[in-house]
Amino acid sequence: MKRKLIILFNEYPYRAGEYSFVRTELEVLAKQFEICIISLSTSLAEQKMTTDKRIAVYHCIRKFGIKEKLSAAAKYLFGRYGCSETIRILKSGENIFGRLYDSIVFFGEADQLRKYVKKNRLISGNELIYSYWFNANCLALLMDKKRYPDIRVVSRIHGYDLYNERNPHGRQPFREYMDREIDRLFFVADAGLEYYMRCWGKSEKLGDKYMVAPIGTTCEDFQKNRMFRNQEKVFHLVSCSGVIPLKRVELIVEGLARIDNIEIRWIHLGAGDCYDEVKECARIMLSAKRNISYEMPGFVPLEEIKEIYAKQHVDCFITTSSTEGCPVSIQEAMSYGIPIIATAVGEIPSMIEGNGILLPENPSPEEVEEAVRSMHDFPREKILRMRERSREKWETRYNALENADQFLLFLDCKRKNSGSNDD
Repeated sequence: MKRKLIILFNEYPYRAGEYSFVRTELEVLAKQFEICIISLSTSLAEQKMTTDKRIAVYHCIRKFGIKEKLSAAAKYLFGRYGCSETIRILKSGENIFGRLYDSIVFFGEADQLRKYVKKNRLISGNELIYSYWFNANCLALLMDKKRYPDIRVVSRIHGYDLYNERNPHGRQPFREYMDREIDRLFFVADAGLEYYMRCWGKSEKLGDKYMVAPIGTTCEDFQKNRMFRNQEKVFHLVSCSGVIPLKRVELIVEGLARIDNIEIRWIHLGAGDCYDEVKECARIMLSAKRNISYEMPGFVPLEEIKEIYAKQHVDCFITTSSTEGCPVSIQEAMSYGIPIIATAVGEIPSMIEGNGILLPENPSPEEVEEAVRSMHDFPREKILRMRERSREKWETRYNALENADQFLLFLDCKRKNSGSNDD
């Protein structure tokens, strides 16, 4: 009989959410476990994504109105879980009310999931719990480890759930408690692990409790011979990301606007809160330039993105993001042997080694312009080496099928008693 694996997602399968990242991993896990997914999506619509028939799906819709906030605040302030957390916030002396509010909301979200799990009798006591994010979903199941001492809880950790600066008040709630209780924590990149170890990690548990496990991408339609085609007259530049402040897509627009003597076709794949604003910026700065054509089609399904990479000659992938973990968008481009221009944030410096150009963390439009010009002007032999290097790095580091097989082995963890009764 297969062991039960409960996976916690923010969105999938009620929204696409994590699907493009986990689909290969789910296929591998479904062969070894009886899988139950709990989606915390706020969507009230029917399930958007189809799932394997072997996978049971539950949908926990949390509410957080005034009633729920007051209930969470009371349980937090007068319960054992909030005591140590409040003391740490007070000792920090910074953003006390904001951080206290964050922790109460975080606790309230976890508490509602705990009630849902209990109501639906999803845990009997020997399950393996896998939280895709190190967030309130994970906290919910960690708080149940005293009730069910034989369950194991593991989690991935990415960006918004890792870096203190990604929280408006500069602090990740309940991090010390979660660090102590988690059985194994998987980082998508070395840079994330290094940050975590500086802030919360225990060095003696490195390599056992804390592990780097890249997710990777798939590339079924790669044709090596397509990498060696002669460069076309028009330089084809592709970017792919959400159009949100952190991604700074407008920097690409501003950099391209400075170029007059290179024929460029730029396409940005993705939508987001700033889509209309950036599209208008592109219209103002690029539409009158005879040497540049551009497209911003909005959201594009993963399958269509891969088709672009497979069938069109893409000269370069570019991102000007201000923060990243180990961006899947770059991994996907690398799998097709595409050179990269990217900012030196997160794991990107270790991804760009002989296969592209590394921009500063906060590049100017002039530096973006210069990078595009350089990539265009490189001799053919250098571009071919970059293409080969992109593909090689993907094969050795970001192949999703191989990474999923390795992740399956990592899941087999045994809890070690921390000996602490704090919280």
